[in-house]
Amino acid sequence: MTPDPSTLLGYSTVIFLLLGVHFILSEFSGRRWSRMAWYAAPFFLGAVSGLFSTVQSILPGQWGLRMSSLFMIMAYGAAWQAMRIILGYRTRVLPVLLACIVFFILSALSGRTGLFHVLSTAFRLAALAMLHLLGIWNLRNADQITTPARRNLQRLLTLYAGFYLLLVALVLWLPAPLGAAPATIWAVATYNFLTVVEVTLFALGMIAIPWEQLAFRQKELILQDPLSGGGNRRAFQEWLENDGQNCAHEALLMVDIDHFKNINDLHGHAIGDQIIIAMGHVCRDLLYPTTTLFRIGGDEFVVVFQCGSIDEMLATAQRLRNTFSTETRLIGEEGITATLSIGAALCPGTGISRTDLLARADNALYAAKQTGRDRVVHFAQEEEGSSLQSISDFSEPHL
Repeated sequence: MTPDPSTLLGYSTVIFLLLGVHFILSEFSGRRWSRMAWYAAPFFLGAVSGLFSTVQSILPGQWGLRMSSLFMIMAYGAAWQAMRIILGYRTRVLPVLLACIVFFILSALSGRTGLFHVLSTAFRLAALAMLHLLGIWNLRNADQITTPARRNLQRLLTLYAGFYLLLVALVLWLPAPLGAAPATIWAVATYNFLTVVEVTLFALGMIAIPWEQLAFRQKELILQDPLSGGGNRRAFQEWLENDGQNCAHEALLMVDIDHFKNINDLHGHAIGDQIIIAMGHVCRDLLYPTTTLFRIGGDEFVVVFQCGSIDEMLATAQRLRNTFSTETRLIGEEGITATLSIGAALCPGTGISRTDLLARADNALYAAKQTGRDRVVHFAQEEEGSSLQSISDFSEPHL
């Protein structure tokens, strides 16, 4: 037995109501009223839209269909707002209100056929396509990490945006609710099925994205050193293990704060912590945006950045050494004399593993300590043979 359109719309209305209740209950315990309202709004508005189509006695004739379409636009607009909240944006209600007002005017002027009927139908489909495109734009430009659920939601919105744009192009020939031609059972069934699929997958995305973002932030905290703000030893180990290919154009600095134990003994661990914090500030403010900082011990750091030449690497290391010494003089009432010993190694053009690059920088750091500290020493490999290696000093007086 083939179900009638009212039965199909009734099923989707119940599904929308259940999803709305789910988001009410999930946010109610945290008393996040605004978020609860926005999360549930798309599904309740969708249920109201289905109600106008299912129970036609509420508003007989064309007005029931007009209100159903109007609430459907509102539902998609509310879904866009809910997604913006998940991504950390503020809500933008005005574009949705303008779309609803324009559609209401066009639909009020239209009949079952005619120019305004075609215009109102085309505008409804175009508005839904535009709301999808706005959602895609927000997903692509959000500051949060791109999680799998976020990528999947972007693909879903892209698919449906293309679908609604196609409906706009074929509006004169497709039956309602897919177009402006007289409604048919297959068109109602198709539209209802596709809407339920999208709403269900969108709801799953709304559930999954916050959980994935929370898991990512927790992982960041686990891998982050709380003082310097760089990665900790565990993060550094992951960086080393994620070495499927040889390095390319990477410079690695092994950095040691000279006599850090004596600083802690003389001035206290609070001052020592401030020196570690200063190291993080100097790296973030002075070095390249792509620089990666790891704190692998109490006073030992690894700095990795993209670099094209030895001169560039050594100049960068010298800036780090001199700036750190200047910054630490501002710590405490009398200032602290803190210096850095730096071992530098540049990945050769032929490429080597990150482990080998680390070993070269470690050897250079050992030489820096043995030759008086407060200096930059780099590991140089001569071009004529891989076995010919040298360590050269590149120390300069403080600026």
